[in-house]
Amino acid sequence: MKTITNIKGMLITVLALFALTATSNAAGIGGVYLEVGSSAIGVAVEGDHNDKNGRIATGALGKTAITASYGLGFMTDRARKIGIDAGYMVTPGQAKLSHTSTSRTADKVSLDVSDATQYYLAPMLNITEDASLYVKFGFDSTDLTTVGDVNKINSMDGDTLAVGTVMSWGSNLYLRTEAGRTTYDKLTFTGLGTADGVSTSDSIRVTPEINYGKVAIGYKF
Repeated sequence: MKTITNIKGMLITVLALFALTATSNAAGIGGVYLEVGSSAIGVAVEGDHNDKNGRIATGALGKTAITASYGLGFMTDRARKIGIDAGYMVTPGQAKLSHTSTSRTADKVSLDVSDATQYYLAPMLNITEDASLYVKFGFDSTDLTTVGDVNKINSMDGDTLAVGTVMSWGSNLYLRTEAGRTTYDKLTFTGLGTADGVSTSDSIRVTPEINYGKVAIGYKF
């Protein structure tokens, strides 16, 4: 039920943006494109901690941010009612999560998250030569650097589901609006048991999730 509600919310958001965007008389979009955009994101992390005494604690945290992205892709033209948009997107930047201990230096653990990438495929419904609605499916990977006395995980992988619009803007430009969610695979960190470090019976499991709204400008070659 929660998933259905979220999808309905994304659809309402995109349809509202679509209604507020004026359709131009430009030539229809199609072909290779370069795109830059900005997103307002909300990051949610749910997880549990199993300590060396067998006690299990659960919790969640959240944070909001503004990110920038760029990408390269290909869209089919508007000759048919159904089209395809496929591409590759990069969101550069870095964020750090850390756990510190006041008693033992070796007990400190930090995670550096950087440079998210996405491959995506989006079936499109062409409303006119200048306007399309789409549903996007993406595969996401984010670099992860783990520091501390725990097992080392090098990346976070996940999937994106989104809905959006593409509108012509002049002869070679277009405007994209999009709302979606990225859900990453569960990450499990376990202590390595180094002297004064994290016990091997101490573990943390987390599931990161990102909800976002995006506006982008693209150039069609």
